[in-house]
Amino acid sequence: MQQTEITSLPALFLSACADRDFPGWYRREGDSWIHYPPASLRARLLQLTLALNKHGLCAGKSLGIIAKTSPAWMLADLAAQTCHATTVPLFPNIAPEHFLFQCEDANIEYLVIDDLASLNHIFLPLLKRFKLIVCILATSRVPRENGIRWEDLLYEGEILAKEEGVQNWFDYQVVTIRLYDIFSIIYTSGSTGRPKGAELSHRNMLTQLGSISKLFPLSPKKDKALTILPVAHVFERMVLYYYIAAKTRLYFGDDPRNTAQLLHDVRPTIFTVVPRLLERLYEKMTAEAENASGFRHWFLRRAIRSAKIRKPQKRKGPFCKLFDFLVYRRMRAAIGDNFKYIVSGSSALNKSILRFLHNIGLPIYEGYGLTECAPVVSVNSPEHWKPGSVGRPLTHLKVKIGEQNEVLVKGASVFHEYHNMPQMNVEAFTEDGYFRTGDQGAMDKDGYIFLTGRIKEIFKTSTGKYVSPAPIELELSRLPLIEGALVIANNRKFVSALIFLNVDYAKRFLTRAEKRAEKPFFGTATPARIKCAIENHIRNVNKKLNQWEKIQKWTLITDPLTVESGLLTPTFKLRRHACAIKYATVIEKLYAPAKEKRR
Repeated sequence: MQQTEITSLPALFLSACADRDFPGWYRREGDSWIHYPPASLRARLLQLTLALNKHGLCAGKSLGIIAKTSPAWMLADLAAQTCHATTVPLFPNIAPEHFLFQCEDANIEYLVIDDLASLNHIFLPLLKRFKLIVCILATSRVPRENGIRWEDLLYEGEILAKEEGVQNWFDYQVVTIRLYDIFSIIYTSGSTGRPKGAELSHRNMLTQLGSISKLFPLSPKKDKALTILPVAHVFERMVLYYYIAAKTRLYFGDDPRNTAQLLHDVRPTIFTVVPRLLERLYEKMTAEAENASGFRHWFLRRAIRSAKIRKPQKRKGPFCKLFDFLVYRRMRAAIGDNFKYIVSGSSALNKSILRFLHNIGLPIYEGYGLTECAPVVSVNSPEHWKPGSVGRPLTHLKVKIGEQNEVLVKGASVFHEYHNMPQMNVEAFTEDGYFRTGDQGAMDKDGYIFLTGRIKEIFKTSTGKYVSPAPIELELSRLPLIEGALVIANNRKFVSALIFLNVDYAKRFLTRAEKRAEKPFFGTATPARIKCAIENHIRNVNKKLNQWEKIQKWTLITDPLTVESGLLTPTFKLRRHACAIKYATVIEKLYAPAKEKRR
C-alpha cells in the first residue's frame, strides 16, 4: 500500500502488518524478550476493537490510558481509533483535580491501566465513574463492578471474531476513518492553571511522519529500535508510529533505569531520548575514570576532557585517533555501538555533554517541538546539522520569528484547536494563522533555529529588571554535580537558585580519603569540596550574566529529583510550580533579612 493511500493510523498499522518485511515487536519480560509477530498484532487489534465496541466504545467517546510503554498501550490506542473513538493519554502522577477534569472534559468512559496497585490511591474513589476499566497485568486486582483483565477482554474479542461479517465490519471501520478526524486529545502538562487538551488529527500525525522519514530513513531488514520513554507523551508516540510506518523491528524496554543494559542487549540503530537519559549515559561512561588511579586515571581524564571541549566538526588529530582506539570505542561498545541516529528532544542538552557524545562517535541530533505541533517543529539530521541549534524546520512547515522573538509555526502537522476552549483557540493563533509557541528564539541565515527561553517564564524582579531563567538554569546544569536548577526572581529583589545535587556523581567526585572521612551527604551534611566546586561554577556562570541576573544566593537540595517525587514531568523537565511549593520555606530563607551580630 502506498503512503498516499494511508488516511489513518490504524490503516498505517495494518499496512505494516501485511508487509512480509515487517518483523513485528518485542517486549522485555524479566531476562527474555516476548515476540509479537505481525499476524498476532493484527489479530489482537481485531479482538480488542470488537470487544471494546461491544462494551460501548464508539464515536463521541474516549478511552483513557494510564500505563507504561508497551505493545498493549499501542494496541489499545489503535483499537480506540478503529472504534472511531478518541484516545486520551493520562499520567499516573497528575493531581487528582487535573485527572478528574481531563476525564470529564474529554468524556472518558473507558480506562486502560497497568495495575490497580500502581495507581495513586487518591484516584481509587474516582474509578466508579468509568463504564469499563481494563487491567493489563494478569496479577492486578480488578474492580468488581466495572473491571476486566486484558486477556479476558482479548478472549471476548476472539469469540466475537468468529461471528459472520465481523471482518467486513472491522475493515469498514478502518476505511471510514477520515484524514481530519481527531485520533487523540493530549493534555499539556502545565503545572498551573487549567490543562489544555490539544486535538490532534490523523492528518497532523501522518504529515509529520512523511517529513521525518526523509530525514531519518530506516530499513525493515537492517534497522531496529528501542523505546523506553513514556508513549503517553506525544514525542515518543509519534516516534512509535514512525517505526510502524518504516516497518522497523521494535523493542519495548521495561524500565528507563535499565537504559544502558537495554542498549547493550538490543544494539538499536535508532534511539529517541530526552537529555536527562543522555546525561545518565555520560555519567556511566565517565565513571571509570573517577575510579582509576595512576597513569590510567590521567589518560582517561585527558580523553574525556578532549571529547568535551573539541569542536565536533574539527578534523581529528593523532591524539583523537589514539583516544578513540583506546577509550571511545570501548565506551560505544558498552551501549551497543550500532547507532545510525540518536534523536534528543524535550529540552536542551548540556553543551559539553553534546560535544562529548559527538566526539566519541555517537550521532546525536537535537530537535524541538510541542504537543500542538504533533510534535516536531525542527530537528538536526545527518544532512543538516549545526551544534547548539535545534535544527531546521520540517519541510512542510512555515516558521518565522514574531514579536518578542516568539517562534511562530504554521503547517499541516499543527493542531486545529484546544478541546472546549474557544477563547484560548483565538489567542493561540496570529491573524495570519501561525501558532504562537510561547518559545523565544532566533533563526540564522541558514534556517537553523536557536531557542533562548520562554515568554511566560520571563521574571520581573521587584527592582523592575527582567530575568529569563531557562538559559541560566541550563548553564548551571552544565556542571555534572548539578542534577537540576531552579532560578527564583519573580517579584524578588535579587536572583537566587535552588541547586539539586546529583548524588550519584557526587559520590564519585570525592577522593577515597574524603569518602572515608566525610559523613554521608544525603541530608544536611555536604562535603566542603562539593560546595566549593558548585560555588566556583556559579561564580563562572555569573560572569556571563548582567548584574541584575547574577545569582546572589543559592541553597543545595539533596532530595531525589524524580518523576515519582512530583518534581519532574514524565519527560524529565523540572516542575517549576511544584518545586516552588515544596521548597517555599527554603526559598523564603534565602530572602530573609540577615540577622545583626550582637556586639
